[in-house]
Formats: sequence, structure tokens, C-alpha cells
Amino acid sequence: MKLPLTVLWASVALSSADTLLDENFRSDPLQSRASISGDPSRFIFDKSAATLTASYDLLKPHARISWPLSKTLRETDNFSATVEFSLSSVNFDDFNLCQLSFGLINAVNTGTRRTIAPGNSWECLTVDYFPGASYPTYAPTFISQDNGSGNALTSDSLKFPGGATSLINDFGEIGSLPLNTKLTTTISYESTTRTITLRLAGEKGGLPINTFGANPDRDSSTIQLTLAEGLPFRFDAFALLLWQHNQPGSAGLDFHSIHVESSAMNPVRTVFPDGIPLPVFDNGALSLTYRHDLTNSGITVFAESSSNLRAWKRIPHTLISSGPGHEIRKVQTTDSFLRFNVNSP
Repeated sequence: MKLPLTVLWASVALSSADTLLDENFRSDPLQSRASISGDPSRFIFDKSAATLTASYDLLKPHARISWPLSKTLRETDNFSATVEFSLSSVNFDDFNLCQLSFGLINAVNTGTRRTIAPGNSWECLTVDYFPGASYPTYAPTFISQDNGSGNALTSDSLKFPGGATSLINDFGEIGSLPLNTKLTTTISYESTTRTITLRLAGEKGGLPINTFGANPDRDSSTIQLTLAEGLPFRFDAFALLLWQHNQPGSAGLDFHSIHVESSAMNPVRTVFPDGIPLPVFDNGALSLTYRHDLTNSGITVFAESSSNLRAWKRIPHTLISSGPGHEIRKVQTTDSFLRFNVNSP
């Protein structure tokens, strides 16, 4: 009688990291790399300082400067956006509920109304700093694709970590961000766990922005948000977003660099989100039932079996059930060895 000995998987190719945007402001980005919507005088390029200054004036109509990404980012991608910036001025009163914002957008679907209902700023992932002195808040904010509700500001579409997690003036935390100090922030997305991580650092490393809030990584220099469901998105640009508000306030942000990249993806974790389970010996056959993710069509996967680890043959799977974005599959073989062949472009 043949006994199951092991489960193997082979031909696994990790996709490489790709740089999608690398802006260092050594030359004027408006010459060929970026475009402005709204008042262009609110974006000033300084060649000698290698910076772009964005003037956030909350009562003025919305304006933005955006850079196209070399590849559209989807919910199945791992990616990060890193920005070096400094605050040159902030004029907010203690009870101002408005934010300074920049991040990833959909060039077509992210509209101009973010703060005044009904919002139409669909499909974006932004870094939002609320500098009001009584409650300085730093947070990653995700807004879904248009869900037909007519308002992008409802809880069904807008996701952000609240309370102590995003408040940055709890005991031992940084408080209001310092002026005229270069800071580095990174917002990243891990597709397998649907986790958004926002990190803030100074010249000497991570800064304390989350001492008491909920954080899976237990890092005081990060603020995390995990999406409860697999919400689709398409980000094809990075933008500095000067939202119009209904409260007075102004600020100047100097941007030193912007870098966006798609991180290396592990296709095994993508197509097997619950891992590869142990096989069982069932009616004389090696049998394995697993959950297979279908959201990334670029990855191919199939099972193979062998009796001697030298010659392998492809074996079909049986569909047990299906659900949103996944299938429950089963493979069986009377051979002693079973492996999965996973390939990613």
C-alpha cells in the first residue's frame, strides 16, 4: 500500500518590486511629469531647494497636482508610497476639524469633494493630518470605489482608524508635527491581510504616533488599518490634495521627494490565502482540500503528482464550492507525492 509522504510545491516565481513613481524635484515636475487641476499658483517649485510647496487654504476651491503611476495598483498588489515633507506653516485654531492630505488616487474617479457632503472623492488612499491643536490626528484613510450611494463620506465607503489609534498627542506621543523639520512618511498596503500601514519617521528613525491605540504590529511609529472585506480599487496616480473646507485655516507643506513602488508579491500566499493544508489519506488516495483565491488572474496554479520525485504529471482538481473571489477545491492522487506548481508574471 502506498502511503502519503509529503506535499511539495515548486516553480514558484516571486514578482520583483517595480518603481512606479520617483519624484525628487530636481527639476520642475510640471514641465513633463505632473499636471495641475485648479489654481496653479498654489503649487510653487523651488529649484534651489529642490522642493515643491503646496499652499493649503481651506476656504479656496479644490486644487491638486498629480503624477501618473507607471502601473495601476489593484487590491491584489502589495505597494508603498514614501514621501519626504516638512511643514513650513500651520494656521489652524484649536477646534478646526480639517485635514492636510496627499496620497494615491484614481485619476478619473477621485472627485473634488472630500469634506463637504455629498462627497465624491471615491477610490483613494490618503495620508491625512489634522493639525488642530486640541486633537492633532494622523491617519491613513481609504475610500472605496463608487458604491452607488451618492456619498463617499459614509461609513460604508470611508474607512479610517479612529480614537487613540490616530490621535497623536496621547502621553509619550509626538503631538503636533514640528515645523521646519524634514519628516518621512510611508503608507503601504499588504494584499493578503488587507492591512494598510502608515509610518512616520524623523532623521533618527520612527516617531511615536501610536502608543496606546490598536496596532497589530505593536510599533509605536505606525498606525494600521485592516479592511474587513476585500474592497476592489484601482490607483493610477499620486496627488497632493488641497480639499476645500467650510472652516478657515491654512498651511504650507514643502515636499522633498515622492517614491511609489509595488512590492514583491508572494504568489503562494496570494492564491492560498489560508495556506496549504496537510493532506489526508482517503480511500487509498492522497487527498487535499484547499481554498483557492481567484482575484489575481495573472497567477497560474495547478497540482502535480509523482511516484518517484522524478517524473511528474498534472492532475485536475474538483470544485467543491465557490464564493466571492475564491473556490474550494480538492485534488486526489494514488501516487505518493503531491505538489503545486505556482507561476506569477
